[in-house]
Amino acid sequence: MMSSKFDRAALDAMLPGLRPKLHRYAARMAGSVIDGEDIVQETALKALQAIDGNAAVDRPEQWLFRIAHNAAQDH
Repeated sequence: MMSSKFDRAALDAMLPGLRPKLHRYAARMAGSVIDGEDIVQETALKALQAIDGNAAVDRPEQWLFRIAHNAAQDH
């Protein structure tokens, strides 16, 4: 199975389109639109740090939602 490399450029291109969906998810988990925004920002930061650290990502959208889920639980 051949997988394409998911890098920072791909993440930068993907985040704007996925942001509203991530925010709805995070806001529901947190129970607050404002906290949801904080969680989305934390998600983006953690994702960028992971990509810069050469994280292997097979399913980028699911990966971002897992990061958001964990960030919401930590919040």
